[in-house]
Amino acid sequence: MSSIIEQLGPKYFSLDAARVDASPTEVIITNDEGNTYYIVTPDILTEELLQLGYKKVADEE
Repeated sequence: MSSIIEQLGPKYFSLDAARVDASPTEVIITNDEGNTYYIVTPDILTEELLQLGYKKVADEE
C-alpha cells in the first residue's frame, strides 16, 4: 500500500497552475488553506484524506 504522499503526486503552489494541469476528470485538493494544491482522481479523494484535513477546491466559475 502506498503512502498518502505518493498518492497525492506533485505539489502546486498556485491554484491557476493546478487548474492548467488538471484534466476535467481530476479534482484539485488542498489541506493548508490554499498554500499548496494537489491534483487527484476522484477515487483517491477518500475518507482517509478528508480526515487528514484535505478538501476539494470549489470551482469559482
